[in-house]
Amino acid sequence: MKMFRTSLMTLGATIVLATVAQAGSLGRQLVDLESHIKWSAVDSAWKTIRDTWVGRTAVCEDAACVAAQMLRLEENVKWQAVDKAWRERRPGWVNDCKGATADSEVAKLLLEFESNVRWRAVDDTWKNRRESWVAELKGE
Repeated sequence: MKMFRTSLMTLGATIVLATVAQAGSLGRQLVDLESHIKWSAVDSAWKTIRDTWVGRTAVCEDAACVAAQMLRLEENVKWQAVDKAWRERRPGWVNDCKGATADSEVAKLLLEFESNVRWRAVDDTWKNRRESWVAELKGE
């Protein structure tokens, strides 16, 4: 019985660590995307808050934290940097972010946001990186 309980505790710890690792991975993937968005595509205020944002995002340990940081980034991206359809989708997306608690939800919302960022708003490195970034986010 003691061995069974120890195995269950180990399994539980593994699941918790995997969840934290995934959330941490989501934060790193969000920072990766942001690092390729051009300065011309974000509000001037972003320059003063970016370093703090990067630090907080990199240490997010749960999906809700990453979703909140994603909202903060999106709020600072200029309208010209996103597809026109984003104006209509944005209110629902914001609500979805505020309610997101699962890694899979946040990953989907991150992919949706990224897919609405225009090519002219990202650097050339992102254009080469994007395919592998999407695959990583999807767990492929």
